[in-house]
Amino acid sequence: MEAKQLKLTFLLAVLMSMVGAKAFAHDIEVKNADGVTIYYKLINNSTEVEVSYRGSSFSSYSNEYSGVVNIPASVTYNGMTYPVTSIGISAFDGCTGLTSVTIPNSVTSIGQSAFLGCSGLTEINVDENNTAYSSIDGVLFNKSQTELILYPRGKQGAYTIPNSVTSIGSYAFLSCYGLTSVTIPNSVTSIGDNAFWGCSSLTSVTIPNSVTSIGETAFCGCSGLTSVTIPNSVTSIGETAFSGCKSLTSVNIPNSVTSIGDRAFSGCSSLAEINVDENNTAYSSIDGVLFNKSQTELIRYPGGKQGAYTIPNSVTSIGEDAFSNCSGLTTVTIPNSVTSIGNYAFHGCSGLTSVNIPNSVTSIGDRAFYVCFTLTSVTIGNSVTSIGEDAFAYCIGLTSITIPNSVTSIGRSAFSNCWNLTSVTIPNSVTSIGQSAFVYCSGLTEINVDKNNTAYSSIDGVLFNKLQTELVCYPGGKQGAYTIPNSVTSIGDYAFSRCTGLTTVTIPNSVTSIGQSAFLSCYGLTSVTIGNSVTSIGQSAFYNCGGLTSVTIPNSVTSIGDYAFSDCSGLTSVTIPNSVTSIGIWAFERCSSLTDIYCHIEEQLTIKSSVFYEVPTNTCTLHVPIGSKVKYQAADVWKEFLNIVEDLPTGIVSIDNSQLTIDNDVWHTLNGVRLNGKPTKAGIYIVNGKKVVIK
Repeated sequence: MEAKQLKLTFLLAVLMSMVGAKAFAHDIEVKNADGVTIYYKLINNSTEVEVSYRGSSFSSYSNEYSGVVNIPASVTYNGMTYPVTSIGISAFDGCTGLTSVTIPNSVTSIGQSAFLGCSGLTEINVDENNTAYSSIDGVLFNKSQTELILYPRGKQGAYTIPNSVTSIGSYAFLSCYGLTSVTIPNSVTSIGDNAFWGCSSLTSVTIPNSVTSIGETAFCGCSGLTSVTIPNSVTSIGETAFSGCKSLTSVNIPNSVTSIGDRAFSGCSSLAEINVDENNTAYSSIDGVLFNKSQTELIRYPGGKQGAYTIPNSVTSIGEDAFSNCSGLTTVTIPNSVTSIGNYAFHGCSGLTSVNIPNSVTSIGDRAFYVCFTLTSVTIGNSVTSIGEDAFAYCIGLTSITIPNSVTSIGRSAFSNCWNLTSVTIPNSVTSIGQSAFVYCSGLTEINVDKNNTAYSSIDGVLFNKLQTELVCYPGGKQGAYTIPNSVTSIGDYAFSRCTGLTTVTIPNSVTSIGQSAFLSCYGLTSVTIGNSVTSIGQSAFYNCGGLTSVTIPNSVTSIGDYAFSDCSGLTSVTIPNSVTSIGIWAFERCSSLTDIYCHIEEQLTIKSSVFYEVPTNTCTLHVPIGSKVKYQAADVWKEFLNIVEDLPTGIVSIDNSQLTIDNDVWHTLNGVRLNGKPTKAGIYIVNGKKVVIK
């Protein structure tokens, strides 16, 4: 994901966190003088009201407000009159048909994102007697008009900011796609966070000499911006300030700038040069590449530069995001002076074919070479001690990798989705391998571990912890059936994830837990023997195993995790034992082929409606213990099954002398003591709820 996309995801998450369930709730609905119903929430001990979001949850979201909305100064409800003092968070969010809003003199507070997504809004008018806010030509200001708060998203063309304004507020011009140019007067001293974010039609901006700070993401996503003038008054440029400005070709950093935030020019795919005034005391440039003043850190390589590049010998660190999304970079020479490669350093360098990491480098940051699709050759120097999370994820051109004996830690998903990687050798120095480090490596047939490694081991190319009590990773390229060794007590998170060539797996009785996403998307898996010692099935353990047709969960299992068998579209029957005390959300969602569920739980569990989402409850038969049908028919979720049959035994129901039992069934004495396997001494025992005589 590009830095721009990450920022967008983060911003949306922030906005969503600001519009939680309480913001959506409304207490009263009252029609205004124009007959428009407006929703309000009682505030300040129910003495005042604020305009609130129309629904009570995301599910009731609708673009209900449209056209002209005149907010009244007060409303009367059930004989009580309440002043309207506030417009709440996200009150008009997403009202694309809203064209005009009038704010009365009573309103003293307007929540953030109150008009987010109102793409048709062309004017916000404020009563002239309002003491907190004002408007000029439909643009919202504070009362003294020193801060421009919100420019309506539906306004088109050019705009000149009044000379009274000293600050452009956060989100002031957010996603104003129709804004083509803006004139900022010399009175303005600060441009707030996200101020012009997503103004894609904006082609040029001249920032006056009065401005001292450019906020975070201020011009992020202004894809039409071809030039920007940063004056000598600016001291700070915020994080991702110009990220995603794809048409920007050059930038000049004046001598006044002392702070440039991370990823300030990330995703500027046409940017050929970043030039720094030679008198700047914090930054410098060489051939259009941005460095710190002493040139020990390479901060940003312009995204539009093409071909090969040799990093100067003065550089000791390659900064975070330094080369990210530089698609024209083909090769890079890293000198022996460099000791660290920062997070996202070469992220998305889709033209990079090879890299030689010298012996001086000690750490490779998170996602350092993430989605470098054409990278076919990597040499890691013998001083590297850590390989970060997702460091080489999605390097689909990599066929081999040599991990030097200096490496002690391999981060989470470090080599995930390296589809053409065929083998990996873990040296004896490695003491930590992060979760899913080699997941989705569909060509990987073996992971070998140095015999002197004290933390890990391998058997037939399968990765285990040293004691071989945990199966850590089964190579994604191995084919056919597999029998897990008897030493294993736990199947680790993502251990078999996306092993599409795996057809069957035998799980021994030694295994007590199956980890999160352990068999996720094992499409070819047709059958599983879940051992009688397993007590928990982790979240998404068998998610999307479309080849599975039936599953018998043993009587030792107490918990079935969220999404455990979700999207097992080929599953026709499932047996749930009486031992289960919890079934997670979406556990069997979209198991659309289920015809029979054998649920041995006598006192039905309280479960969420999502557990059997899109299971054909009208045709699937729910088999329940004798005497419990009425309970199931009355219980939420379970009662959705139209065919409930009570045909499962409870307790001890018969004597069976046939001994036709399976060796790995659970056996107990008549006193209820569990045995370790099938008994060898003659006597009467309990197995599967029946008395069995062993002669």
